Amino acid sequence: MTPECPAPCDPRPARDWTDAAIEWASGTTAVAMFAYGVSLSYSVLHRIALAAGLPSWAARLWPLGFEAFMASAALNALADQRQRHHLSAWWQRVPWYPWALTALTAGGSILLNWFHPAIPLDPPPGWLVSLVYGLPPLAAVFAWHLFLQRLAHRRQHEPASHYGGPGLAGQDGPEDEQDEQDSASAHRAAVREPAGDPRARIRALLATETPEAPVGWQQVQALTGLSRSRAYALLRQERAARASGNGQQPSGRATSGASVPAPSSPE
Repeated sequence: MTPECPAPCDPRPARDWTDAAIEWASGTTAVAMFAYGVSLSYSVLHRIALAAGLPSWAARLWPLGFEAFMASAALNALADQRQRHHLSAWWQRVPWYPWALTALTAGGSILLNWFHPAIPLDPPPGWLVSLVYGLPPLAAVFAWHLFLQRLAHRRQHEPASHYGGPGLAGQDGPEDEQDEQDSASAHRAAVREPAGDPRARIRALLATETPEAPVGWQQVQALTGLSRSRAYALLRQERAARASGNGQQPSGRATSGASVPAPSSPE
């Protein structure tokens, strides 16, 4: 028989402080190495930007934009990959586009740092000047595209109640819920409507109709308490039924669509 654990019972195993210390040391070393590499890379890229003829303020910003785009592409790749864990094929779980941008940016930075001693900077070659001036707008286009992709991906996974587009099954927006409520109310009114209640009143009202005093939907609405669209529809139906039963047009009005003026904005 397994003895009961003392309250409060914590099923999790005790934390190994040696492993925790190793994790902290490893993480601290990785962060320090990353900062060291970024600092050296910044120095090299800044020197290349100055040699290419950029103003001093632009030369200071150029390496930052290079590294910032690489970080942005890597974060987009990580966020996209977290949404693909349910896919079966491994190649479907890999967000190739942001990872390719990350690899290209990191590879370009590594190559410039690796081969910068062999690149003449006084004067710099034309391809290097073109690279320095052309990379920022190119990186801006791809960064903006990654941002738009994240927005589109977010909207595709939001519930329909947050916006008017298609959403998860069974979740409707406020407008859809209001339409369903109106449709259900109209259906219940049609089902529960007694045979001799509003229609009998309308028939009695039509029996008193004269050419000088025609019956309109406003009178039906006031008499029955129905909505404007319902009162108009029932009045037309009773006119048509009365005309077909008598074999002639009802007094005062024709049975055409112009016989009863439609409400200006039916509910």
